[in-house]
Amino acid sequence: MAGSLTPDEIKLLDVLVKFVVPIGTFILGFIISRFTMSKKERKDYESELLETSRELITAQGEAFQEFAAAIHHYANKDEAPDLDDFFSISTKGELYFNHIRMACDAIISNKVDEDSIRNTIFPKVKEAVEKTLPDFYSTLIEIAEKENIKYSGELRRENYESIYTVYETHT
Repeated sequence: MAGSLTPDEIKLLDVLVKFVVPIGTFILGFIISRFTMSKKERKDYESELLETSRELITAQGEAFQEFAAAIHHYANKDEAPDLDDFFSISTKGELYFNHIRMACDAIISNKVDEDSIRNTIFPKVKEAVEKTLPDFYSTLIEIAEKENIKYSGELRRENYESIYTVYETHT
């Protein structure tokens, strides 16, 4: 077969071997390197995920402490609940649930490491869906009724969609 090639075809093969193959190999290597990470890049990425997790967990913990303090104050109050109790629980509760939503948004966009999701964030998400969110709304309704405040708040999934999405995908 090699003996049947013309001199022009041999020159063309020489050009292909000398120029096109190295250029093609370089381009292919460049493209492949964009879809893979070096060991250092992987470590940096993992560190970034851990840092994001730490920040989210810390902020969520602080918001929970404030929310829990407002609930505790309400539960241990000798006199009837008042408008201040309603607003305190409402604002601190929403702040806490907002932090859970942010953590869930980060989980959905793969910005949090798996260990933090499994060990720290998801248990809070599960507790929120199964207990804290329903209790939050029932407490607000209870205070509103005692204070004769017109309140039509209700637990709606669409207000906490990312929380329910994470709950359903990790249950």
